[in-house]
Amino acid sequence: MLKRSSLFTTLCIMATASSFVQANEHEKMMQQMMQMQLCINKNVDPSYLQDMSQNSEKIANQIKQLCETGLRQQAQDTAMHYAKEMQSNPNFQAMQKCTTHMDSAFPGASALQEEFDIDALKKNHVCDEL
Repeated sequence: MLKRSSLFTTLCIMATASSFVQANEHEKMMQQMMQMQLCINKNVDPSYLQDMSQNSEKIANQIKQLCETGLRQQAQDTAMHYAKEMQSNPNFQAMQKCTTHMDSAFPGASALQEEFDIDALKKNHVCDEL
């Protein structure tokens, strides 16, 4: 009987400890997201975020259309030009800094950097990534 109660107690302790670990990870993730938001609010012009959203969608549609009509080089050139434009923008650079180390809390953070990675564009054709 002592063995069963010891096993039960051990399982209860493990379940409780596991809950605390998960709660701690969730809290850490929320803190990271709040830090990222504060950083963006402090360092990135709000109008830039709106413009970037609109321009990115417009450029993505343009590139997709170029790829669909067989104008692959023009699509690649457009993507490369836009990526260079983004990389040189101080607001974009600040946003990248704010999202560094955010992969665990915000999986889309690394996508922001990959989306405008010039080296990746040189290796892979933009039309093949659609």
